[in-house]
Amino acid sequence: MRSRLYISSPINALLEGFYRDDITIKTLKKKGDFGIGTFNHLDGEMIALNGSFFRLDLDGNARPVQGGMKTPFATVCHFQAMLTEELTAPLTYAAFGEQLKRLLPSDNMFYALHMEGRFKRVETRSVPRTENYRPLSQATDHQRIRNFRDIDGHLVGFYTPSFVPSVNVPGVHFHFIDRSFSAGGHLLSCEPEHLKIGLQIFFSMELTLPKTLDYLTASFTRDAKKDLEKAER
Repeated sequence: MRSRLYISSPINALLEGFYRDDITIKTLKKKGDFGIGTFNHLDGEMIALNGSFFRLDLDGNARPVQGGMKTPFATVCHFQAMLTEELTAPLTYAAFGEQLKRLLPSDNMFYALHMEGRFKRVETRSVPRTENYRPLSQATDHQRIRNFRDIDGHLVGFYTPSFVPSVNVPGVHFHFIDRSFSAGGHLLSCEPEHLKIGLQIFFSMELTLPKTLDYLTASFTRDAKKDLEKAER
């Protein structure tokens, strides 16, 4: 049976500033061995690869995480590449984006993407620990940028169709971690030199809705697409 994409909470809850939930890393590991997300109070970027989960702190340093840690938002799957590709020439970030568009069989499906290789440059960010109710578009105002040069590493991420911006980040959303699993963050831009790419297509997904009072009593009036453009790009 093909893997199903699992989303622990709709992104609209995060956009409203609901940064606490009860989904644990132990629960996520049952749903997948590959993925990205964040931790309660936005306290670090999450990346999972080959069953190992890491927290990338405000400075971009990576540490393994314990199963009891909780997340307000994560996307995971049991990764099984269905299509593979190799990029062998250096690319600007714009050209990299164009190559990604050509890789996807359709704009209207969900995909998991794993890319491993050499980068001339990688720019990542992390955001500071944030208390509830501050909208995500404001929480990223104080993000911290980290730049990597001539580095080997992994991009772990997903593509989400544009018609579900309240569920997940539309388009591609990547987190980066270096080959030694010591540093990384939310990807802002990169210039790959050589990449091996694996792509998995999803025909169904599982979405958990939060049971918190904040979520149950919320009226979601924000423009999700506009807020995500500010917060995630």
